[in-house]
Parts: sequence; structure tokens; C-alpha cells
Amino acid sequence: MTSVHRTGIGKLICERGPGAVRLWGVERPADSSLYGMPVQATIVLEGSEELDQADLPLVAEVLGDVDRYLEAGLRFMHGTLVGDPAFFGLAEADIDPYRELRATDLPVDSPQLNFYVDEWHIRFAEGRFPICHPYGIAVAFEQRTPIRVDDLSDAEAFEME
Repeated sequence: MTSVHRTGIGKLICERGPGAVRLWGVERPADSSLYGMPVQATIVLEGSEELDQADLPLVAEVLGDVDRYLEAGLRFMHGTLVGDPAFFGLAEADIDPYRELRATDLPVDSPQLNFYVDEWHIRFAEGRFPICHPYGIAVAFEQRTPIRVDDLSDAEAFEME
């Protein structure tokens, strides 16, 4: 296993993923008071991508203020839920309890941060919406701005090499 230290992030440990994917895990996860737990973070590189191609200052910023980004992702998810309940596997009649719910009270849990060269995601590994089975749901960000909610129900599980 290879490891490196990056300012603002700390020690990163590299593991091989499937094929040419390399996963750089942050050794010390960011603590979330919103979830009362540490939030794992991984930089995902594919093919010939190098660690320094990832936006490491953004990774450090997100890790340093993780609850602000979790809240932004949850607010975006809440807006998407209210605007398109069918995307979440809900009927229009099922959405009423969620309309007045605070975004931070959405029934999703176990957040993880996954950074790529061109964007990053908050993946909520667990949730009570039909869309969350079996791999959770994700909010994709471009820099500091949430841009979409991703349906992970058709994703494929992969084993570490």
C-alpha cells in the first residue's frame, strides 16, 4: 500500500480498486456533528489520472467544513424530492410528510465523500426511500455547488483487489 501526506487533508492511503481504479482513502475521516459520526472520504482515480489532478484544496475545504456540505447536499436532495417524488420511488400522495420536513431530517444516513477529478459526491449509503435500495443515493457536486441527485440502485458492487 502506498501512502502520502497532503496539507489540509492528512495521510492518504492508496488501495487498488477494480481494473485501473485507485482509491485514495483519507486516514482520518472528518467528524460530522450533524450525523454524530466520522465521514469517510475517498479520492477515486481512473486509468492514468494522478492524485495531483484531483482538486486537493477543495477536498481539504470539504473535510474542514463537512457539515456545511452535508447540509447543502441534503437541501438539494429535499428540493429534488419535493419536485420529483417519482424519482425517489414515491407517489405524489406519499410526499406530503416530506414537504415540511427539514432537509437535515431526511431519512438518509451513513454519508461518505467520493472525490473524482471532475466532480465529487456525497453518497448516503442508507436510506428509507425506495431509490436507496441497495446502494444508497448520492448528491453530485461541481466544486461547491450540488448539481444533481444520482440513483445508485443500478450500480454494481465491486471488490477491492
